[in-house]
Amino acid sequence: MQHQQPARVDPGAPSSAPQAAREAPGPAEAQGTSLADRIGMIVGGQFVSTLIILVQGVLVVRLLGKAEYGTLAFSTMLFMTGRDLAQLYLPESFLYFAPKVTRAELRGLVRQSMLLLLGLGALSALAFSAFALVPSVFLDGREGVTQLLLLIGLMSMIAYPASVFGPLFIATNNHRKSAGVALVVTLSNAAGAIVPAAFGCSIAWILAAQCAAQALRLWLSYRLYARLFQDVAAAPFPGGVKAQLAYAFPLSVTRFAGLFNQKLDKFVIGLFFSAGLYAEFAVGAQELPLVSVLAYSVASTMLPDLVARVENARTPAEGARAAIDLWHSGIRKTTLIMLPVAAFLLLLAEPLMRTIYGDAYAGAAVPFRIYSALLPLRVTAYAIPLMAFGKTSMILRVQVLSMVFNAAANLALLPTIGMVGAPLSAVLTQVVVITSTVVCIARFSGVGLRGVFPWGHYGRVAATTIVAAAPLAAFLLTGAADRRPALCLALGAPLYLGLYLVAARITGLLAPEDRAFVARWLRLDPLRGRHG
Repeated sequence: MQHQQPARVDPGAPSSAPQAAREAPGPAEAQGTSLADRIGMIVGGQFVSTLIILVQGVLVVRLLGKAEYGTLAFSTMLFMTGRDLAQLYLPESFLYFAPKVTRAELRGLVRQSMLLLLGLGALSALAFSAFALVPSVFLDGREGVTQLLLLIGLMSMIAYPASVFGPLFIATNNHRKSAGVALVVTLSNAAGAIVPAAFGCSIAWILAAQCAAQALRLWLSYRLYARLFQDVAAAPFPGGVKAQLAYAFPLSVTRFAGLFNQKLDKFVIGLFFSAGLYAEFAVGAQELPLVSVLAYSVASTMLPDLVARVENARTPAEGARAAIDLWHSGIRKTTLIMLPVAAFLLLLAEPLMRTIYGDAYAGAAVPFRIYSALLPLRVTAYAIPLMAFGKTSMILRVQVLSMVFNAAANLALLPTIGMVGAPLSAVLTQVVVITSTVVCIARFSGVGLRGVFPWGHYGRVAATTIVAAAPLAAFLLTGAADRRPALCLALGAPLYLGLYLVAARITGLLAPEDRAFVARWLRLDPLRGRHG
């Protein structure tokens, strides 16, 4: 099959992009930090932050009543949906443009982006204020939502401009700063949620504390940014707003389609069911943090390096193959973790929900198990290679088609099987998205379906996982999990982990470099370096 040439997206950008890339603070091994260590910094920071968020979530669920927690969860979902939608993919565009521009132009891009995001935050605040006029449409007429919607609007105006700096620090090889700011803000958010809940304060106090945490994020990030660029005078970003939006807008439209697919089930439950039922659904529908902490972080941190491989290759076909090879290296690592975790969660969903959240949330095991069934496919961010190739319009087409599928699936399943139809539709939609995206990557990279994914490695990890999970499945058939869920978890988790590690060692899945990498991080060697 003839190789397709992945076109470079350069809308309004300078024609001297290769020269700018050489002057830019982009990802380069010469800057002193390997890609593996940069990924490790981001994943490590997010892992710690995620542990804090998990503990925060468990404590807040147990401190609040079911209806109160359902209202808080729905309000938080509205904010996060508005944030992800209204930002128009402007923060993430730094990962694409940073390797292409000079430091002065990058500072101009920061200024441009912050002004745009401040305006978008104000528009979001107006939209949430409008929703505050008709709060009875949410959560089966739950009272007290008006004040929460106004606080969400205020939080949007603060959080949107602050979102620039995380991708900026990653793109300029300052990964420790990105992870450090995220950790500080996570701790502030946790304290702002747990303390008011422990003292019996209203949900409005919790959201007010989240606003303060976002303000701290903006202040701290800007100070670090000003210190990094203190000797650089801002220069206009080549192409201005038009160039940035030409790259980001197709992705933002794509994000709208993706958010539609991800959030439709939550909106359906929030619109047609009570706050108590939404609380149970929200607990079970939580996305496993490993997806964002591991799979997505690894892939997104690679994006500047993928772009560099495409840009600097002698031919587009050679660049595409080099980018795919690098992408595969991340998938191989994440697969080693995601597949065994998926098997464990599918087997022990109900004991996990009962142990962590209490017997009142035993029903959350149903949506949790449905969503966990998707984890074996979520070993990477599949759109990242298409973004590196500049094929953002293809991502949009896939997402638009999946929107149609998702809506049709909800219309078909909700009347027949009830509330379970919403998460089932979401999972089926994601399968369609992932399958379509892989086909597109195979087409535009020219490597074909056999070369687009590390199928052999994935199969070996899956077989190893099944072997390790078999004794655990047999143990669950005894019914011990129903009588003693916490004890079942305490015994089952180390047994399963030990069996998997032994099987992985025997089959050679854990390569020497994997063990060496873990050992370096256990010694904290990358964190003692001078870079990042």
